[in-house]
Amino acid sequence: MDFLKLCADRYSVRSFADTPISDEVLNQILEAGRLAPTAMNFQPQRIFVIRSEEALTTMRTVKKCYGSNLVLMVCGDTEVACNRPKVDHCMAEMDCAIVTTQMMLEAHSLGVGTCWICAFDVPAMAKAFDLPENLTPYVLLALGYPSEDCQPGPRHFERLPLSDTVKML
Repeated sequence: MDFLKLCADRYSVRSFADTPISDEVLNQILEAGRLAPTAMNFQPQRIFVIRSEEALTTMRTVKKCYGSNLVLMVCGDTEVACNRPKVDHCMAEMDCAIVTTQMMLEAHSLGVGTCWICAFDVPAMAKAFDLPENLTPYVLLALGYPSEDCQPGPRHFERLPLSDTVKML
């Protein structure tokens, strides 16, 4: 598939079919995240595959993920991440965003829908899964095959022209 077409066609899926994702497909998606570039190649991402009924129930006490039966909780390990002390900035969140993007695009290339979820109570999610202090959950990536009636949201096709977002210097 042409990369720009893949980018244009991908949309946030908010209605999932019950069809399970095979381990083979899941591993391809996770491999795309493993191959993602990170600051200084420190690879601070820690990905929790939320798939069991127990884990899904725990997650849903904090955030419901559009009925997805497989969610990747992408966390950053602040003890491993590149830290820029001169500007007081830890790169873990940015690294996790890159990792999540690559997994999201790989999923779409395999026919798997995704929804990037970052609006959730981070401390409550960390507590629900008893995460150590050095792990911060940044993204929940809901995965699944789109339901038959699933369509892109109305704003999906609204894109600003390059001239509004790019300035040549």
